[in-house]
Amino acid sequence: MKPLSQALAELGLAGRLEILPVQSGYPSPKQVNLVLLRRDGATLLFESSAATDEIVRDVHAGLDAHAVGRLDALLVTHCHGDHAGSAGIIAGRGRTGGDRAPIYLHSSGYRFLTHPSAAFLQETYDIFLTRAQWGLLAYDALSEEDMIEHALRKRFACYFARTPRSALRFVDKGQLPDSIIAIPTPGHSGDCVLYYDEELRVAVPGDTIICTGAVDKPETHSYVIPIFTVTGQMYSMAWENYLETIRVLRRFFSTHEVRAVLPPHGKFAVTEPLEWVAFAERYFEGIYRALLEGFLGDPARRSTPFHACDLTPHIPNAGAHPISTPSHVFGMLCALADEGFLDLSEDAHTRQITFRVLATPPKDYVTRRLFEEPGQVTVYRKLAR
Repeated sequence: MKPLSQALAELGLAGRLEILPVQSGYPSPKQVNLVLLRRDGATLLFESSAATDEIVRDVHAGLDAHAVGRLDALLVTHCHGDHAGSAGIIAGRGRTGGDRAPIYLHSSGYRFLTHPSAAFLQETYDIFLTRAQWGLLAYDALSEEDMIEHALRKRFACYFARTPRSALRFVDKGQLPDSIIAIPTPGHSGDCVLYYDEELRVAVPGDTIICTGAVDKPETHSYVIPIFTVTGQMYSMAWENYLETIRVLRRFFSTHEVRAVLPPHGKFAVTEPLEWVAFAERYFEGIYRALLEGFLGDPARRSTPFHACDLTPHIPNAGAHPISTPSHVFGMLCALADEGFLDLSEDAHTRQITFRVLATPPKDYVTRRLFEEPGQVTVYRKLAR
């Protein structure tokens, strides 16, 4: 990985591609990188951050600094507040009468924009339910006020600006700008896509690929695996989706010249994309090894029921968020239960999920899953008119 400005300069893309770091509104990561692309007289912006007044001013200031009076397209990788929340506002820059630049996104996430309050209320319930399933809390002990008035919900519920569906363009329906393709990359979020500019050979990946570290401290340079978010991703689904995303991106990066990947968080561009693939492989193999050798290495645990959160002291941490790794472990355990190696039972009241070992999974289980053939890689392209 290389510092963003250095990578763009070395590739001769400075001036055509600009990085606009703005506030994310989230505790971590605190900034999100908007990517500004100019081509053939058109101006495109990837990502938009949250819809709070302070962050919207931050985005407009960044666009002012690059002399952008009006956008021709706004592309968001997924509908989380720090990537899409202000899309309906920013797309109206330089326009009047409610007109907006087209907002491109995957159709499965758009309701966070068209009716954000209702969508985020549902996600709030899902967040608490998932944490109960991990074994971190008892769902039936939460009062309505615990959830509705929770600081988490009250803070993040205002991160989305309501946007009419007519402003949206769905990449999975073949609605894309010229020279841009999109590859579905679910796992972190079910609606996440990676955008690839076929002319510049540069990718914008959403939270699938995240860099971390200080520019002047090479020993800190690394990647992190993002949390598996909850909406629409019950039990093993997020795990299965992220493994497939690794397989798909391994194939894509091996068959396409990707000169740079511009992650949404961190200060670096990825100039060797298969390096990220290797990191992701090692990370999930490490979690699995910690389960077999660290946690289940104690014979007493093999006959004792456990929760996903019980593994936390025994596993490597992803580093992106304090509950990132527990979400990865939970998905892996549910997948092992799918295979019949573990028993999975969910308490109807607490909604806590208890696992019990039925048979020892093979040491190479995760490695084999990682290297399954992805089959035909789905690529969304602009439909010919």
